[in-house]
Amino acid sequence: MADLATWQDVQDRLLDRTLTAPQQVTVGVWIGDLSADVRQRISDVDAQVAASEDFAKTVKRVIAGAIKRVLDNPKGLRQSTVSVDDYSKTETVDTTGSSGKLQLSEDDWDDLLPASSGDSFSIRLVATPGYA
Repeated sequence: MADLATWQDVQDRLLDRTLTAPQQVTVGVWIGDLSADVRQRISDVDAQVAASEDFAKTVKRVIAGAIKRVLDNPKGLRQSTVSVDDYSKTETVDTTGSSGKLQLSEDDWDDLLPASSGDSFSIRLVATPGYA
């Protein structure tokens, strides 16, 4: 199965730099990883991508965005302080922007998964086949 995005989709979203050949290879591997994650959660994603150009663009944007977050902040830092005399180094991790971990955020999944039917706070009075 083909990946749901390409390294070029990531490159198109990087404003101030060009991916080197080794980075292109790594980004390609990451795209494969995230494509597998999406397929694991959305079993018919390939059919949805084929059926809707807008959905295909959304999938590419979400995958490229997740990779861009890691490229922009690989350590997931919010703050880094370095002192020279009597050396001191302080780093603060920021999980709101990028944890440094390659993953799709909840916002990413919200973009990919359709809204539920709206009965999350209702009581079913009749058994519904296939509903556990």
